[in-house]
Amino acid sequence: MTIELPKVEHCILSIPEPHILLVTINRPKQFNALHLEANQELGRVFDWAEDNQEIWCSVITGTGGKSFCAGMDLKSANQAQQSSTPGNKNSMSGGEMPASGFGGLSKRNQARKPVIAAVNGFALGGGTEIVLACDIVVATEKSIFGLPEVKRGVIAAMGGIARVVRIIGYQRACEMALTGRHLSAHEAKNFGFVNEVISNDQDVVAAGLKWAKQITANSPDAVFVTKRGLLLALERDSLTKAANELMDTEEAQNWTSGQNLSEGLQAFVEKRSPNWTNPQPVGKSKL
Repeated sequence: MTIELPKVEHCILSIPEPHILLVTINRPKQFNALHLEANQELGRVFDWAEDNQEIWCSVITGTGGKSFCAGMDLKSANQAQQSSTPGNKNSMSGGEMPASGFGGLSKRNQARKPVIAAVNGFALGGGTEIVLACDIVVATEKSIFGLPEVKRGVIAAMGGIARVVRIIGYQRACEMALTGRHLSAHEAKNFGFVNEVISNDQDVVAAGLKWAKQITANSPDAVFVTKRGLLLALERDSLTKAANELMDTEEAQNWTSGQNLSEGLQAFVEKRSPNWTNPQPVGKSKL
């Protein structure tokens, strides 16, 4: 089935494998730093991916090989700051950022479809905020991470501060966010927000797609419900409440009434590979 992809200007979209969307940030002259328009575009892209039944998983990377995403385009941010009135919440971006956050991901807290970051080169500031919002992260040995906003008088306001402390713990979060220092790929893996570090001569996008194919080999319904459960457990103060709330979600109800549950069990009994189908649609994407 041919999928009609959204029209874009600041990224490249493709379907390299069935049910997998590859999003490549395409601002190499700016080291893939994002200005307002690029952020808004990526927000629309991931909204579309969440709502499209054919898409089960996404991979995000950067073009050029040197940088995954260097964060906010500080030149455009400076221009916006100079022309704005004091106290304007949009003074850095020059306009309304997407509700889903930096790169359309950093504040997307209820997304049901997995997103994999294939990090080639620098992922700084907003780039690390994108990484922290992804479900699986692959990096090369030359990848560099960091939240250096404090060195420029700004903060990781697009979800990074809240996410980093939940993911890596308070003291390590302070080490990153208060000093602004850079982390190597191996340090980031040791901190717990990178899953795999590959050698520099390997293709990080291919590595990301390998993870994506492992995910899309499974029942999409089961994957979506499981991811929602993991996020609920991360956000709720009670594990019991998180577990009970999961079974009341629309994703869980679709899973129990959908075809893939019976298909998986029947395939096991018949000793064959299951033939998964697109899950039932749910309401418009939640943030």
